[in-house]
Amino acid sequence: MLPALLAATALGGGFAHPSPTPAPALPASVYTARRARVMKELGNCAAVLSSQGETSGVTEDYRQDSDFYWLTGVNEPGAHLVLQPKSPYRKVTLFLKSRDPEAERWTGPREPISPDLVASYGVDVVRRGAPEGLLAAAAEHHECIAVIAPGVATAEDRNDARLSSRMASRFGLPVVYKRGLLARLRAAHDAPELERLRTAVSITAAGHASAAAATVAGVSERDVQTQLEYAFYAAGATGLSYPSIVGSGPNGAVLHWDQNSRLLQDGDLVVIDAAAEYGRYAADVTRTYPVSGHFTEAQAKVYRAVYQAQEDIFAAIRPGVSMAELQHVAEDSLRRSGYLAAFIHGFGHFVGLDVHDAGDTEAPLPVGAVFTVEPGIYLPQLGFGVRIEDEVLITDKGYEVLSRAVPRKLEDVEAWVQQARASRPSATP
Repeated sequence: MLPALLAATALGGGFAHPSPTPAPALPASVYTARRARVMKELGNCAAVLSSQGETSGVTEDYRQDSDFYWLTGVNEPGAHLVLQPKSPYRKVTLFLKSRDPEAERWTGPREPISPDLVASYGVDVVRRGAPEGLLAAAAEHHECIAVIAPGVATAEDRNDARLSSRMASRFGLPVVYKRGLLARLRAAHDAPELERLRTAVSITAAGHASAAAATVAGVSERDVQTQLEYAFYAAGATGLSYPSIVGSGPNGAVLHWDQNSRLLQDGDLVVIDAAAEYGRYAADVTRTYPVSGHFTEAQAKVYRAVYQAQEDIFAAIRPGVSMAELQHVAEDSLRRSGYLAAFIHGFGHFVGLDVHDAGDTEAPLPVGAVFTVEPGIYLPQLGFGVRIEDEVLITDKGYEVLSRAVPRKLEDVEAWVQQARASRPSATP
């Protein structure tokens, strides 16, 4: 694995493979199966979920709310999904925003409603506009309106929650809150999701190989960031999971260092927390590299404590354990090594459509859950920090470290950095 990674991502050598293509769309049957799981738990309730998202001010790309995307695959604003499990004919209706001929002259034509469009989404009906009329009809077949929008403090926080409350009041139906439903279902990833998550991690490994080669004295943190992100996209990334963190020396003791402006110096450690996204699915990997190619005695002591904390967490992972239990394992390990006070964050988080994905940290981990194991020690008084982060998949037999291709043991990291740098082609004028 190592030679292949190095050959693909050597600093300054270019990339001898075609430009990446967008990830293929998941088949409609995937979303149909997910909606069926939700409706099974709705019982006699109807439910509506509306798109929520953000548009980039630079590219105008829209990023859909992950719950809505998980259920529909629709990445546009102004959409609504109405679920009617007790309806005899129209159990799933997708509302898309109305067409605007003038706007489409700027952004391109949108597909008209047709049987082919309905089949492409795997729903019973596609309409345009607002869903109020259909929700009124849903009252004939349902005994309640379910609010499945997550994280809603009151019914006033989201348009779909307000709509549900208004329809329930209008027809004298009770409102049933199922806010944890989607998080619970999304925590166990299906096979198409796992394929994309594995691809995102594989692409991320290529980026870290480039970073290992790039962490040399005299370059800037931004230079390292540029190299690893170029490697991500060259290897097929469809985006970044989050803004890349490259913290050298004292900046490595800042948990989310985001300036990436310092010049690397001999003797520094460089904490690189950066990962690729593939087909909307995120990865999340952190490694700590020695600029000199070797850890000092003080750095090695801290690194081994973080590594041991990872090992202790791995030993406790099994189906049914909770994230909260694993947090205690991490804390106990770092307490034994004497560094608990320098461990200033949680041991990990769920990963999926978002880098910090849906899931219940108190509930037993299901088979198919993907999460990070990322203990860290931050010592600004010594001018460095250490974090090691890997992605783990819960399996029916235990767990799998998805990011195992990126070396993490101290001796392996030193060898990897040295080999990566030795493999760099000479710069050409």
